[in-house]
Amino acid sequence: MDQYPSSLVDTSLDLTIGVTRMRVEEDSTTTALVDELNRMNAENKKLSEMLTLMCDKYNVLREQLMEYVNKTERDQVSPPKKRKSPARDDANSSAVVGGVSESSSTDQDDQYLCKKQREETVVKEKVSRVYYKTEASDTTLVVKDGYQWRKYGQKVTRDNPSPRAYFKCACAPSCSVKKKVQRSVEDQSVLVATYEGEHNHPMPSQIDSNSGLNRSPGAANRSRSLAEPVTTIDLTETKKVTSPSRVDFPEVQKLLVEQMASSLTKDPNFTAALAAAVTGKLYQQNQTDK
Repeated sequence: MDQYPSSLVDTSLDLTIGVTRMRVEEDSTTTALVDELNRMNAENKKLSEMLTLMCDKYNVLREQLMEYVNKTERDQVSPPKKRKSPARDDANSSAVVGGVSESSSTDQDDQYLCKKQREETVVKEKVSRVYYKTEASDTTLVVKDGYQWRKYGQKVTRDNPSPRAYFKCACAPSCSVKKKVQRSVEDQSVLVATYEGEHNHPMPSQIDSNSGLNRSPGAANRSRSLAEPVTTIDLTETKKVTSPSRVDFPEVQKLLVEQMASSLTKDPNFTAALAAAVTGKLYQQNQTDK
C-alpha cells in the first residue's frame, strides 16, 4: 500500500529556455554589423581614390598655371617684334652686277632673323630666380643681395596670397635691372626674387671696400703733401691688366721704371709721391690676396 500515487510530478527546472532564440538574434546582429563595416570600408576606399585623383588633377593644373605665369613674364620682358618694312618686300628682285646675281633681300632677312634670335637668347639668359630663406617672424619683402634698390610698386596676385613687390636698381636709368620679390606658395618663410637684366656696375659694398683700402696707408702720406706738387701714377693703365684689383708685378715694375725716368727730370718731389703710391698699391694687393 503506497501512500503516494504512481505518477510523480516532474519538478526539475529547464534552464535552457530561450537560449536558442537569443543566439539567433545575436548572430543576425553580428552579421548586420559586419556588413555595415564592410560597406563603410568600401566607401572609405572609394573616397580615398577620389581624393587621390583630385590631388593629381590639382597638381597638373598648378603646373600649367605656373608655366603660363612664367610665359607671360617672359613675354613682358622680351622686346616687341619689329615690323617688316614694305620696302623690304619690294627689294626681292635680284641685282646683276658684273654677271653675278646677288639677292640682297634674302641676305637682309637672314641677318634680321639671326639678330632677332640672338636678342631673344640674350633676353632669356638675363632672367634669373633666386630663393632666400628668412626668419618666421620676418614679414617684409626685403632681400639683401648686396645692391641698392628702389621700390616702385606692389600688388596681390591670384596664385599667391602674399603680395609681390617690384624694385628697380638705385642707379636707374643708367642701370635697367629690375627685381620682383614674393613669398613662396609652398613655404612662406622663403622669398623668391626674380631678376630681369644684369647690373652694369659693381656692388656698392665692393666700391666701399676698395675705396677704404685706397685711403688707408697712401692717403695719409698724400694728405701731408697737399700743398706740394704731386705726381700721380696710374698703376692700372696696362694693356694686359683686366682688373684694377689684380695687377701683374712685372708689368708694374716696367711701368714704374719708365715713368720714373721721365718724371725725375721734371719733378723734384717725385720720390715722395712715388713712395706714397707704391706703398698704397702694395697694401691693397696684399689685402686682396688675403
